[in-house]
Amino acid sequence: MAVLMECKEIQQKYIPFIDDKLSKRELDAFLHHMEECPDCKEEYDIYYTMIMGMRYLEEDNRKSSDWVSSDEKLRYAQEYLRHFRIMRVQKLLLLVILCIAVILLIQ
Repeated sequence: MAVLMECKEIQQKYIPFIDDKLSKRELDAFLHHMEECPDCKEEYDIYYTMIMGMRYLEEDNRKSSDWVSSDEKLRYAQEYLRHFRIMRVQKLLLLVILCIAVILLIQ
């Protein structure tokens, strides 16, 4: 479940989000807020474009293929969290199956 964050907290997370430095919990809260708050989403879009544009110019265009749009970055992060949750459920199910197998072998 997403931890709710205020707009000021979210604004402080723009750079860590762009740099993939948020924890899974922070990422979940950040993405949830982006879906719910059009003001922060708009500000993030502008900030992302500005930061990535500056980085693009600083790197002499060497990584031009690495630049994705701000919306794509959000979608990639959502997909990452979805895969993480699926893997967590799969691990839990495997653990349950192994426990059942051990119990059946002991009997």
